[in-house]
Amino acid sequence: MSTHEQNIELTRQWEKLYNEDAERMALECYAVDCVVQAMGGEPIHGNEALRKLETVVDAAAPNRLMRVDHRHASGDVVIVEAVLRDPDKGADWNIPFIAVLTIRDGKIINDRTYAHWNNWPGLG
Repeated sequence: MSTHEQNIELTRQWEKLYNEDAERMALECYAVDCVVQAMGGEPIHGNEALRKLETVVDAAAPNRLMRVDHRHASGDVVIVEAVLRDPDKGADWNIPFIAVLTIRDGKIINDRTYAHWNNWPGLG
């Protein structure tokens, strides 16, 4: 499998685990020394800090789901076009977002996510 295919596959696993077990997603898909920057918020340093944030999100929005609509890969970067939904907030509630994921050695080392996070637990 090429690096390109491996990077795309990592984003498939990232999406799957986010929807099934976000704490596991943080630890398995992100590098120990990763930096996650949800635009408008403070950077999150390390996959353990991300795991802790995901516990807050899960407690506040246990039925939330991410749907990835498109993936664009070039070199060590995959750009993901996706939507977060939370049926507990209504059928039409969603947050579209773009994530720019830089991958090194099979893990996300840098995540710059662009969205309007005003209504999202832990970020708004």
